[in-house]
Amino acid sequence: MRVLLATPSATARLHALVPLAWAMRTAGHDVKIAGRPAFVEDILRTGCVAAELEDGDAELTESAKLAEFARLWRPAVVVSNAPAGTAAAREAGARAVRVLGPADFDVTADHTLDVVPPSLRDKGSPHASLRHVPYFGPVEIPDWLRRKARHTRVLLSLNDPSWYAPVFSKLSDVDAEIVCAAELPAGLTLPRKVKLVDSAPPAAVLPTCVAVVHDGDETLALAAVAYGLPQLSLAESAFDARVTAAGAGLSGSAEGISRLTDETLRAGADALRAEVAALPAPRAVAAVLTGGDDD
Repeated sequence: MRVLLATPSATARLHALVPLAWAMRTAGHDVKIAGRPAFVEDILRTGCVAAELEDGDAELTESAKLAEFARLWRPAVVVSNAPAGTAAAREAGARAVRVLGPADFDVTADHTLDVVPPSLRDKGSPHASLRHVPYFGPVEIPDWLRRKARHTRVLLSLNDPSWYAPVFSKLSDVDAEIVCAAELPAGLTLPRKVKLVDSAPPAAVLPTCVAVVHDGDETLALAAVAYGLPQLSLAESAFDARVTAAGAGLSGSAEGISRLTDETLRAGADALRAEVAALPAPRAVAAVLTGGDDD
């Protein structure tokens, strides 16, 4: 069966679809991920087949080019985490499947999947569940991670460098090694408890950690939920608030960093991990979406 996956030209969006793409590919389906020419290399690095969208006609939008390719290739299923995928499916007469993440809103599709565990969604959400499998692209285990940690480890990953100073000022009561891979702001003193490394790929580092600190990165937040790690989000998104309400994290301020190793937060994070593990895996969902057809 032909399956077309469509995603915006954003690495995090692409990575969110890769486990499902591979589940369909290993079941024997002809799977392609559509992307703009500048995004093709990103798709190829996932090990998937890229369908390069024509870039010659400046009058056509990316969604129009996707619909044009769908009409030409005639997939039976179009899976997307963007509204353009549903429009392309309609053009090709294909089944439209929409995959939602923490910040996504509902759109019309034949089948909607949500990677957010039910306890962190709006009550009464009608969408089917898809187990979130954290994927961050190809990973090489860094040398520093080959050595046993002397202390419990917390991953610090920030997109906004202005958060480093507030976080560093609250580390005196933290009984852990804080791992950080970043170029720090000039003049900022590195606390003794912070281990500055060249590389800290989440797929390799998270299984060795007891907690995560981020500034609203939904990909990292979902991965922390899947790994059962308490998390501190320095942002205050709706998803962060629900993780906090579930007793699996804290949000909105660096003040709570010393509490990340509390047993109460560990219990809440463990409960979310168990919930995620019980959801249908990509392989099971792929079988449903393709009707069990492996041709």
